Amino acid sequence: MSLTYPDTQKDLIDADILNLHAEYLPNIRQVSLQISAAGASDAHPEICLSASRRAVTVSLELPEPTGYVSETIKLPAKVTESSSRLLSSATRNSAAGSNAGSGREFSYRMQVDDAELTQRNAVEEHMDSFVPWSAGDMRPSTKLRCTRCEEVILDRPSDLSDEDGASHTGWVWKDLPSGNWAEMMDFWHCHKPDPEPHEKQDATKQLTEDENSKIKGYGASNQVVATPGTVLVDVATFLVYALECKGLKKAPKESLDGSSPSEAELLCNNCNTLVGVEDTIAKGWRLFKTSLSAANNLEDGNWEAHPTELIVAAQLLELIERESARRFIIHCGKKEGLLIWVFNPDMRFSNSSSHHSIASQRAMKVFFQHAPNVAALLHPEPGKTSSLSLEELRLPMGTYASLTAALEASNGMLPPSARSFQESWRVGVLHRFEKALRHT
Repeated sequence: MSLTYPDTQKDLIDADILNLHAEYLPNIRQVSLQISAAGASDAHPEICLSASRRAVTVSLELPEPTGYVSETIKLPAKVTESSSRLLSSATRNSAAGSNAGSGREFSYRMQVDDAELTQRNAVEEHMDSFVPWSAGDMRPSTKLRCTRCEEVILDRPSDLSDEDGASHTGWVWKDLPSGNWAEMMDFWHCHKPDPEPHEKQDATKQLTEDENSKIKGYGASNQVVATPGTVLVDVATFLVYALECKGLKKAPKESLDGSSPSEAELLCNNCNTLVGVEDTIAKGWRLFKTSLSAANNLEDGNWEAHPTELIVAAQLLELIERESARRFIIHCGKKEGLLIWVFNPDMRFSNSSSHHSIASQRAMKVFFQHAPNVAALLHPEPGKTSSLSLEELRLPMGTYASLTAALEASNGMLPPSARSFQESWRVGVLHRFEKALRHT
């Protein structure tokens, strides 16, 4: 993902005074444009739609020493020709806008071009992957390192041989099934149809079915286990064979209830950053994507790392797909946490603030609030109402802190009138991973 930053001090000043925010609203086929003019209660901007109808320029004349300011953003979707007349009319209407603190806000809705809708639907069908670093993105020569100190964690497979006697020449990357895979397999084995009477005596056929179930991975006793030379990939972690990692040390996992933890944390030898955890059930180590950068081709010297919010957003999207839930309690094992309501899991927006891109970005809109007692929400006392649709997501402490910072920053980029919802909720934006744009 590419974020655009201002090049000059004047750009920073202009972005603070004049802020543009646009969102694509697919359900009503419109683009919403919000303009905030800080410190100018009597301001009235000039708005100009580009000839391509894909960008908007807003200009504002303010008293000295500020003077003339101007901002341009690319719209999340191409709008109709009538939108130009709408914005031109709005420019001439001196009574437009509303007061917001010491500034003024303006809001407009523009209809999306029909041809744009057809093209966008075709493109979106091929861009539905929301997981960063799936197995298909990796290569046999891919290496992983700590993002903080650049210590290499995963270099190359150990000099081991497989059952056929062939040595490993590179990593084999495999995507793990969805989180409810084991539950579905248990259900299938408990409720599969009884065999026909004439099949009950066919021991050979039964033995063949049992062997197939083990090979294909749906046997009742089958489980995911780390193996040499193979990296198993899920939404947020890499499962690797412990002996093939380097530069890591074990540390006792902090236990909040005083019990002895069964799994250890994995820290970088060089900088003590939490990089992963021991998975005793899978007999391997799980490395956090949020703590790693990857290089598929060391010759070009490019190491790629994904922002924390992209990976957490992918975890939320996976839970939405699997559990059909929209509300989550997110925490790091402490008493306090965040209550998240995913209002719109897939949106397009652009923003002119200094730390966001003026180009269209794919994201999810969320409402969030502080949760002072996580346990009370997850396990309410007898007699108290519980939320059946509330799902839990536990994150490493550093990942949780980064997520909180990302939500706070995105809330600050929104127009003042759009930063809260129903008093108790604050509004935030989490960027989504987009495969087509990951190298831009």
